[in-house]
Amino acid sequence: MGCSKCGRPGVIFQGYSGLHLCMQHFKEDFLHKAKKTVRQHHWLVPEAQIAVALSGGPASCALLDFMRTIVGERKDIRLVAVTMKNNRPYALENAKKIVEASGIPWYIFPKNSETIPQGERPGPTLRSPFPAHASIESQLILMAGALKIDTLALGYTLETHAEWVIRNAILGDSVRKSGCTPNVRPPVQVIRPFMHIPVKETGLYTQLFLNGQDERVETEGKDHPGDPVSLLLAQLYSRHPAIPYALVNIGEQVKKFRGRGLS
Repeated sequence: MGCSKCGRPGVIFQGYSGLHLCMQHFKEDFLHKAKKTVRQHHWLVPEAQIAVALSGGPASCALLDFMRTIVGERKDIRLVAVTMKNNRPYALENAKKIVEASGIPWYIFPKNSETIPQGERPGPTLRSPFPAHASIESQLILMAGALKIDTLALGYTLETHAEWVIRNAILGDSVRKSGCTPNVRPPVQVIRPFMHIPVKETGLYTQLFLNGQDERVETEGKDHPGDPVSLLLAQLYSRHPAIPYALVNIGEQVKKFRGRGLS
C-alpha cells in the first residue's frame, strides 16, 4: 500500500492509527513520538549526564541513535553508552558497530549481580517497575552512578509499559513502583523515551536506518512469551491495537494523581 501521507511505497501499517507510512514519514513519526515523550517529562536539561543502556538489541540501538540525535552538538550534555556483558556475541557486535559509528564513549561491565554490595543495592525509590529486568537495571543504575551519570536511558517500549500497568492492576500494586517515589528525585534518574513506541517499530527503525545491525538478535520486549498475562495482552492487541496506548496513558494519569497526593 502507498503511504497515507505522500503516496510513496509504504514500509509499515500502524493498526492503531490506520496509517500506511513510507520510510521518510515512518522516521518522522517515530522521532516525533519519542521527542514528545522526552519533552513532556522534561528529561533533557542543561548539564545533564546521560547514559544509554545498550544491550545491542534493536530497541537499545534505536535508543542510542535517538539520544545522539536530540543531544546533537550540545556541549552542556554528556552522553555515553553502558553495556552489561552477556553471552550474545551478535548483540555485542551490534552495540560495537553503532557506538563506533556514533563516536560516543562506551563502557562495558561484567554481568554479575554479586559484584554489587548488598548495602549498595537500590532502595524503594529506585525499584524497577519491570521485575524481569530489575537485577540488570539495578546494576546499570549503580554503574551509571559510578561514572558520575545522573540519568539512565532505557529502551523499554510501549508493550512493556502497558504490561506493567496491567500487572500492577492485577496485583493491586501502587504506581509508586514506577521508578521513583512522588516528589523524590533518585540519585540516578531513569528515563524511557520509547514508552509510547511499539517494539515492532523500534525493530523496523533499526533495520531501516542503522546499517550493519545483525538481524539474528531477537527483538527486545518478549521476555516471557509463555506468561499468561503476556499471552492475554498479545491476543488483545491483535484485535485492538490502540489498547497499549490507552493503558500507558492510564498509568501516566494515575502517577500524576499520586504525585498530587490524591491517593
